[in-house]
Amino acid sequence: MRNVKNNQKLYQLFTADALSEIGDVFYYVALITYASQLTNSSLAISLVTTFEFIPPVFSIIIGPIADKLCNKTKVSMIVNILQCTLYLINGLIFLKFQEWTLFGLCLTINFISDTLGIITQEMEPIILKKLSPQISYEKKYGWLSAVAQSFSIGGKFLGGVLLTVMNNHYIFMSFINAATFGCAAVAMALIGNVITKKETKNDEDEKNCALEGIKFLKDNTKVRFIAVLLSNINIVLAPILPIAYILLADKEMYSPVNYSMSVSLLTAIDSLASILGPTFGLRLFKGKKALINSVMVGSIFSAIFCLSIFTRNIYVLMLTLFLASFFIGATIPLLFGGVIKNVPESKIGSVNGVIDTVLAITPPLSTFIFSSSVQYVSAFVNIAILSVFSVCLILIIVKNKGNLF
Repeated sequence: MRNVKNNQKLYQLFTADALSEIGDVFYYVALITYASQLTNSSLAISLVTTFEFIPPVFSIIIGPIADKLCNKTKVSMIVNILQCTLYLINGLIFLKFQEWTLFGLCLTINFISDTLGIITQEMEPIILKKLSPQISYEKKYGWLSAVAQSFSIGGKFLGGVLLTVMNNHYIFMSFINAATFGCAAVAMALIGNVITKKETKNDEDEKNCALEGIKFLKDNTKVRFIAVLLSNINIVLAPILPIAYILLADKEMYSPVNYSMSVSLLTAIDSLASILGPTFGLRLFKGKKALINSVMVGSIFSAIFCLSIFTRNIYVLMLTLFLASFFIGATIPLLFGGVIKNVPESKIGSVNGVIDTVLAITPPLSTFIFSSSVQYVSAFVNIAILSVFSVCLILIIVKNKGNLF
C-alpha cells in the first residue's frame, strides 16, 4: 500500500472509485428504506433488488463502446458529472411527487445512473493498467477491490446512520449522493488524461464490435479458461451461504447464538476475508506459478467450505468460510491480471464486458436454483452436488494448468 500512497494519480483513482461506491450504496439503502414504507412494500423492495442486478448484464454491450472511447479518464469524469446531475434532479422530484409515482421515478434515475456507471467500470482496467506501470496490475487490482469492498460495507452502515439522523429526509440523501459523484468527478479530473490509440476498423468490424469480446474468448484458450474458472467459482460459492442460512433457520445447524446474530457473523466474516484476501493474500503467491498456485489453493478451500456444511456446526463453517473467501479474494486479482496480460488494449473493454456479464448472471442464477430447490430436495443433497462440482473443478484445473502460466 506504500506504493499506492506514494503515487498520487493511483491514489486519486482509488478515491474516485471509493466515492462512486459510497454514492451507489447510499442511494440503495435510501431506496430500499423508502420502498419499505410504501403500500405493497414487498413488490417495491423486490423491484429495487431486481433493478440492481440488471445494469451489469449490459457490460457485454457497453464494453465495446468503452474500447472506442480514447480518453478514458475524461469520459469517466463526464459519467460522474452526469450521475451527480441525475441525483440532484432526484432530490428535487421529492418536492413534486409522492408514493409510487415518486418511487418509479427514483428507481428509473438509479437504473440510468447504474447503467452509466458500467461505462466507467469497463474503462477502469485500462486506466489501472496505465497508471503506475511499475506496480503490478494484480497488486493494483487487489487494492482497488479491497477499497471498493470496504467502502461498500462502510457505506451501507453510514447510509443507515445518516437516514436515522436525518429522520428519513430523502431529499438530503439525494444531495449527499450527488456530492459523492461530484467529488469523484474532481478526482478523475485530477488524474489527467489516460488516452488509448483508436484502431482503424472497416465497416464490417464496426458492425461486429459487440461480438468482438466473444470472438476473442473463442479464439484465445488462456483467457477463455480464466473466464470459465471465474464463472464456475461463482457457481459453486454463491449458493452456499444462502443454503447455510436456511439450515440455521430450520435448526439443522448448530449455533450458540440466535439466527440474526448467526447470519450477521457469517456475513461479517465473509466481508472481512474478501477485504484481506486481495490486500494480503497476494503476498503468499509469487513467481511464475503464482496464478496456478493461487487457483489451486482457492479451489481446494472452496471445496472444503462446501463439505464443511455436513458438520452442521457454525464454528467449522465460519473457519472454512474465512479461508475460502480469503484465498479466492487473493486469486481474483491474479485471474484478472492474467486476462489483462493476454488481451490487447484495444479489446480489454470488450473482453472484460463479456466476463462481467457472465459474472453478473451466474451468482444470482446459481443461488436461485440451489436455494429454491431446497423446498423439494434436502439442502444436503444440493451441498453434495456443489461439493462434487468443486472437486471436478479442481481436477479440471490440474488437467489444464498449462493455461494458467
